[in-house]
Amino acid sequence: MYINKFPTLRLYHRGHPLRREFRGQRSVQALVDFVQKQFRQPFSEFQQLEQLDSLNPTRRAVLAFFENRTQPAFVSFELLMERLKNDCDFYVRFGDKLANISYTQLMPTLVYRPDVERTHAQDELYAGNVNNVLQLESWLYKKCLPLVRQVDFSNVEEIIEQRLPLVVLFHMPNDLNAVKDFKSIVEMQLADCKDCGSYNFVTVDGLKFKHSVAHMGKTEQDLPIIAIDTLQFTFPYPKFKDIYIPGHLKQFIKHLSEHRKQLKLKIVQQSTEQLPQLTPPSSTFKELGPSRHRYTLVERHDEL
Repeated sequence: MYINKFPTLRLYHRGHPLRREFRGQRSVQALVDFVQKQFRQPFSEFQQLEQLDSLNPTRRAVLAFFENRTQPAFVSFELLMERLKNDCDFYVRFGDKLANISYTQLMPTLVYRPDVERTHAQDELYAGNVNNVLQLESWLYKKCLPLVRQVDFSNVEEIIEQRLPLVVLFHMPNDLNAVKDFKSIVEMQLADCKDCGSYNFVTVDGLKFKHSVAHMGKTEQDLPIIAIDTLQFTFPYPKFKDIYIPGHLKQFIKHLSEHRKQLKLKIVQQSTEQLPQLTPPSSTFKELGPSRHRYTLVERHDEL
């Protein structure tokens, strides 16, 4: 576990650290509320599939079918649910197989249900061995921690702290088709790109992040906009519609990755030789990382 600031408060549960640290207000009540929330049961029980019709379409979910709680596979699965309950919603059914539901004929059975409001993906049946903990853990992490994440002011600090450049989609709040297409293209073109560099792929509400949009010389009429924010500079992608050109976004990212070092040298040259400034807009996301005042138990400061 990598820690780069002090104090860092992280809860350990059943011998494992929670994936996310505590980032709330440094007060007794806030700490108590956080711990109580983390000790909630990691899943909800259901009996009939109709009960799942009202699942939140903006949340990722895993549906699990077991004969009983004493199965060794469920004991292992419960530990994994504990680690990922803040990233996925888990729904578990105990009992006999369901008539006319083919995928419950051979239990245990796991089904991943994506956040259908924000993705083109469909339900996916787990095809691995439920008793293989490492295999199951890998599958769950891949599904519950997607390549493209939705970011707002409540979780942006966690992303910035990783110090990786961002590939950002700025979109209108109701433009979910742009979100779905962006996620799909990133997953198809960039999930296994070995020479693209390391990036965090995120989507943000362009109205909430209007300062970043304006900083690029754009307005809400220009949304959706894609940009690469290196946490030093911002590089707008030419046109959103260009993502539909096969390989275009991938080539843009690869080109930028290859030329970031040359750009830094040019900036140094401009500053030393007093050449005309040709630098791109500065990063606005770098200001959203952890504040030096935020993580203290000595002084009281307002939280983000």
